[in-house]
Amino acid sequence: MARCNTCGKTGFGFLEVKEGMCPSCRREAEAIEASKTDAEKLEDKAEQARRIEAANSLPITTETFVGDVERLGVVATEVVMGMNIFKDVLANVRDIFGGRSGAVQNTLRDARNAAFEDIKLQAIQLGADAIIAVDIDYHRISTGASVNMMMVAVTGTAVKLKPEA
Repeated sequence: MARCNTCGKTGFGFLEVKEGMCPSCRREAEAIEASKTDAEKLEDKAEQARRIEAANSLPITTETFVGDVERLGVVATEVVMGMNIFKDVLANVRDIFGGRSGAVQNTLRDARNAAFEDIKLQAIQLGADAIIAVDIDYHRISTGASVNMMMVAVTGTAVKLKPEA
């Protein structure tokens, strides 16, 4: 059973809740977005760009921070990237003959970078100065004998640095 993050109602089918919203909340959000003027839409776009710029400046570390910090919460994301038929075939050839698969490595790199961007944006929304204790997990999702999808799961702790006294 899925739950709407906006109104909190439950009882929806898994496919009815998209982007964390039930059909009613989604219609309401779409109506609000449609009623915005071009200037408001431009301002929203500029605000999103500011958030992304701020997120890109967030430090990320796999180590705990030595110092006084306020832990704001866990940030987590999963990015699933599809392996098209050509990448899949090339990966199988590399598996037989050995060596590195550039196609798979590039897909994993893209997924990892997307995951880092996602957790940075989440941390910025929490008001964090940094993300510590980052953990990266790689998984393959397969259907049958071949690898079809690669997943990168990234978690960390969003923290706010306390001023030195």
